[in-house]
Amino acid sequence: MRIIGLTGGSGTGKGTFAALLCDKGAGWVDADAVYRRLCAENRDMLDALDAAFGGVLDETGALDRRKLAAIVFADPDKLQKLNGITLPYIRAASLDELRAQGDCPFVLYDAPTLYEVGADDLCECVVGVIADTDVRVQRIMARDGLDEPAARARVAAQPDADFYRARCSYIVENNGSLALLQLQADAIFGELCKGEQP
Repeated sequence: MRIIGLTGGSGTGKGTFAALLCDKGAGWVDADAVYRRLCAENRDMLDALDAAFGGVLDETGALDRRKLAAIVFADPDKLQKLNGITLPYIRAASLDELRAQGDCPFVLYDAPTLYEVGADDLCECVVGVIADTDVRVQRIMARDGLDEPAARARVAAQPDADFYRARCSYIVENNGSLALLQLQADAIFGELCKGEQP
């Protein structure tokens, strides 16, 4: 099984790019979706989070993600503690999903913090999707219903384009139309299927 990393900040259009590659036959595992499923189903992880942060489960036993976010994003040490608890669960569940992808030339492992959590070690190479700040802000506002200051704060809290340029095997610039993105998807899909790397 060939695993190709896919990463980039919020509002860059990673999901759109991944969907274009899936249309051509690639597999796709989304680390954020894996985490959301674990938050809904994995009792051991939820109990560990509740023990670590106290009172982050609601009356039904489900994770109150807003409450947890308010705790961990205000304190880098608590965010590190959160990652220490959740990342082993996410990695194990992601590997299960990657192995279950079936017959495809390669599987995308879509993780916005791929490098930060060390998951790039699972990948043969990594595709980074980048976009200009103003483009990202507009996409985040439209997608998540945030106002402009909140969208800009989200972008500012994430690595800039140079972070991805310095680390990724391929860079996709997604500032334009879907047709331009499709051209990049076609080219990268072809190179990955031939096993070429830049």
